[in-house]
Amino acid sequence: MIAAIDPSSFYRDLPTLETGRLRLRKLRKDDAGAYFAFGGDPQVTRYLRWGPHASIEVTENYLCEVLQGYQDGSDGSWGIELKTDHRLIGTTHLMGIDPRNQKADIGVVLGRAYWGQGIGSEALARVLAFCFDEMGLNRVQGLPIVGNTAARRMMEKCGMVYEGTLRQYAFQKGKFQDFDLLAKLKE
Repeated sequence: MIAAIDPSSFYRDLPTLETGRLRLRKLRKDDAGAYFAFGGDPQVTRYLRWGPHASIEVTENYLCEVLQGYQDGSDGSWGIELKTDHRLIGTTHLMGIDPRNQKADIGVVLGRAYWGQGIGSEALARVLAFCFDEMGLNRVQGLPIVGNTAARRMMEKCGMVYEGTLRQYAFQKGKFQDFDLLAKLKE
């Protein structure tokens, strides 16, 4: 068995991952404009716990928090970048890393212009492989809000299995929301 990773060192040393079309890398301060392009889009953030970002300043402040999270080892997401033009088009976030139980939660956000092209699935599949093969995790789960069929399809395409619906699981955007629970196991 691979030794479970320390979450704080994981976020501090977040590795760059690659696929055929994508580079998953740490976010940078100069990503603000590209991040705001999708983070400020109400359609992109419709099912997310946050957003849309009301201004570029909100995005700049958020990126400062992300950079601080990398530095202190508390949190951090990968930016999804197209290899062809080095454009940031989304993020994927591994959170709630639990070394004792060898599990974590995952989410993907992708700019609307890139929906329906298999990019989210490509990024998610790469992170899942990293989680199982290199981090030694046993379980990775995703929690798309009920109604976010695109996120659920993407997770299922990557081998995540629907396990049930968590009723009124979180207070989000003014009301208690139901979330689907999907997971993939190392086995």
